[in-house]
Amino acid sequence: MYESYYGFSEKPFNLTPDPKYLYLSARHTEAFAHLEFGRRERGGFVVITGEVGTGKTTLARYFLAHLDGETATAVILYPAVTAAELLRSILDDLHVVPIGTSLKDLVDALHRFLLESRTARRNVVLLIDEAQDLAPDVLEQVRLISNLETDTEKLIQIILMGQSELREMLAQRNLRQIAQRVTARYHLMPLNRIETGDYVRHRLAVAGGEGKVVFTTGALTAVHGLSGGIPRLINLICDRALLGGYVQGTRIIHAALVNRAALEVKGDERPQRSGLLRYAVGLGALAFVAAAAFLWARGVVPLPSVPTLAAPATTLASSPTTTVPAPPAPARPPAADLEPVLLGLAHDASRDVAVAEVRALWGNPAARLQTTVLRTHMDQVRRLDLPVVLEMFHPTRRDTCFLSLVGFEEDGETAWVGNGSGTPLRVGVAQLDRLWTRQAIFLWQDFEALGTGSRRSATWAREKLARLGYQASGADASNALARFQQDVNLVPDGVLGNRTIMALYSLSDYPRPRLRREAS
Repeated sequence: MYESYYGFSEKPFNLTPDPKYLYLSARHTEAFAHLEFGRRERGGFVVITGEVGTGKTTLARYFLAHLDGETATAVILYPAVTAAELLRSILDDLHVVPIGTSLKDLVDALHRFLLESRTARRNVVLLIDEAQDLAPDVLEQVRLISNLETDTEKLIQIILMGQSELREMLAQRNLRQIAQRVTARYHLMPLNRIETGDYVRHRLAVAGGEGKVVFTTGALTAVHGLSGGIPRLINLICDRALLGGYVQGTRIIHAALVNRAALEVKGDERPQRSGLLRYAVGLGALAFVAAAAFLWARGVVPLPSVPTLAAPATTLASSPTTTVPAPPAPARPPAADLEPVLLGLAHDASRDVAVAEVRALWGNPAARLQTTVLRTHMDQVRRLDLPVVLEMFHPTRRDTCFLSLVGFEEDGETAWVGNGSGTPLRVGVAQLDRLWTRQAIFLWQDFEALGTGSRRSATWAREKLARLGYQASGADASNALARFQQDVNLVPDGVLGNRTIMALYSLSDYPRPRLRREAS
């Protein structure tokens, strides 16, 4: 939304681990030096650890991008695999075709490749991210891979990167054989106050915003205090603060904007200092922002609601008192892994399909649905209770893709998403939330054909606000509207826009599809 206003070439505080945005603080420089030392020495393991959001994955990509063309690499980003799957993934990355399928065949193929690489004076690096998720038997397989060596040196350099739990794992007595082979280890700490300021300015400059927007000294102090110096939380807070500056029409970001941004990121009533602002809270609670609305002129063939998107959906009645019948409870299949699904979706095509799936749930192909794009969080999605299109990312791809969120199960921990296959996938809400960019496309119906800015829409809004407990009369009308907006995490500007109308419809008794599902 705000890129053109500030003159950015792209958003400076995206959560995706783009190597060009890596800010080499003293800590990150030391961690990179440890990686380089391990690569040159061709010795034992290199272990890099750090808390969630401290920039380990970005550092890994930066390290891989700086390897020379004579270094072969295998990268494992999702280590929750079996020993055989790990070996197959390594061989796939190295473009090695094994002769057989047994573990011995896989190890033999890797050993042959390593010996050939050694003869050709080529280095081979295996990097395993999120290594704290490795099962004990898979860690043992990693140790056995490290045994592939000549009389004088290792044939493969193994780098383990993970959260602090990885240090605790390697301290266990049953893993001492691996711990004893670690020749370089480093633990990434959060940024200090000065580094936080440099980090923010660095990302603004990379995005083309140098000199076009300024975070005051007080704002940077607030960013550090509220984020604890954790880069991913810094990104979340700064992104929301820039949005607040855009709404207020200012290019000077001051401490009050940062404090407000932290409130909305946390979804709490008051800002708290670094010790209380946890990454898991920040990542799960980015608040509403404004975006564009436009009409979709054509409908699509209806798809089902749940559990399949192939049968006609229920047609909605026009009467405001009509309720949409609850869809049948789906069978409970095992939760699907979203990551391979996201790798197979194209950006534009997946958006069109997801929009079509959500539109179909409204049941009436001729309905003129409004479209509102918002940056929000999962709690707010639940509150609005509307099927929605979510923009998703995958750490290994440069662009994004889209899924339709069509329902939650009663336990609140699992959800149903459409991906164009005709049958919704049952996925864990935690994984869905982790891979969501916070961008959402809501489709909704203006049942009363209100539009915005009319006397009729203002009268309707006062009536709905009163029914919801927000008394709005006379000069107090805008204050009541602002209180409602505040409570539903909209910008509390007291203006009746499309976002506010959509929220009022969603909390009133109009016939519409819902995200709620029966127990399964």
